[in-house]
Amino acid sequence: MTMNNTNDTEPEQFSYYSTILYEFHHVYIWVLVGVGVPGNVACILVTTSMTLTTATLYMSMLAVADLLALVLKLIFHQIVIHNVTVNTFACKVEVFVQLVSCYANWTLVLVCLERFLSIRFPLKKKIYFTKKRAILIAVLLGMILCLCYLYAFIQVDHREERYCDYPDSSFDFVRTYWYWIFTFIYYFLPFVLLLIFPCLIIVSLRRQRKAREVMVRTTPDKSGETTQTRVEVAISVMVVCDAIVVIVTFAPICILNLIEPFDILNHGSLHTRFTVKMLWLTALTLSEANYAVDFVIYFAASKKFRSRFIKLIRKC
Repeated sequence: MTMNNTNDTEPEQFSYYSTILYEFHHVYIWVLVGVGVPGNVACILVTTSMTLTTATLYMSMLAVADLLALVLKLIFHQIVIHNVTVNTFACKVEVFVQLVSCYANWTLVLVCLERFLSIRFPLKKKIYFTKKRAILIAVLLGMILCLCYLYAFIQVDHREERYCDYPDSSFDFVRTYWYWIFTFIYYFLPFVLLLIFPCLIIVSLRRQRKAREVMVRTTPDKSGETTQTRVEVAISVMVVCDAIVVIVTFAPICILNLIEPFDILNHGSLHTRFTVKMLWLTALTLSEANYAVDFVIYFAASKKFRSRFIKLIRKC
């Protein structure tokens, strides 16, 4: 009798869980877009209104990459939701969406690298890390990522009317090698670098503060350098806060991608499978939230950013 009741309720549970997953997947992107699109536009306006430096250049590039990633993800999200028929071109564009999102992740790494060099080697940085070289590095990064995604651009094609995948002939390579290559480039390596660079920036800021305290005691007139130093420190604080948020939100998706090939989460009861899918969807949402929260982080972390933004609003 108990078994019959259990079997009778399974379709109801499946329908209930499917509804939760569908509603979550249907709504989350609109929340990110609603916060991220105006936020990234505001970041672009504020950073471009500042004095052009390598820091503001990379921060503007990060906002543009995040904005583009959000818009493209929304477009393909709607294609999936509305069951639009896809073709070869649409499958290739989906790979481009992944490439743009990956470039946004790596742009934050570039921002952290620039901040570390600016704080740790201020004099050498002005000589060797100019704005032209910063642009060249960003272009080279994009070219390298394009080469890394070349295999996906060539192989991915539509398998059914609404489904893109790799051909059966490359299944072993995709499962054995390409999965790890993609995950390493997209998640693991940026995550590790974003663990390292904020620590280096914090240590460099502490050294700079101690050196400045010594200079204050020996050099009374320091007004001009102090203004520039405060700007550098304010930008560094913003970047460190952004990196910390990315580390926290990237951790779940990195862990899940690490254990996914071992197939230890896809077994068990209906409730267990629902829990696993919900974990994946939540981790994906957190990782994509990085494209939407930069403005909130900058606004909360930096008084200079807030004042600059308020001045722009008043002008408008």
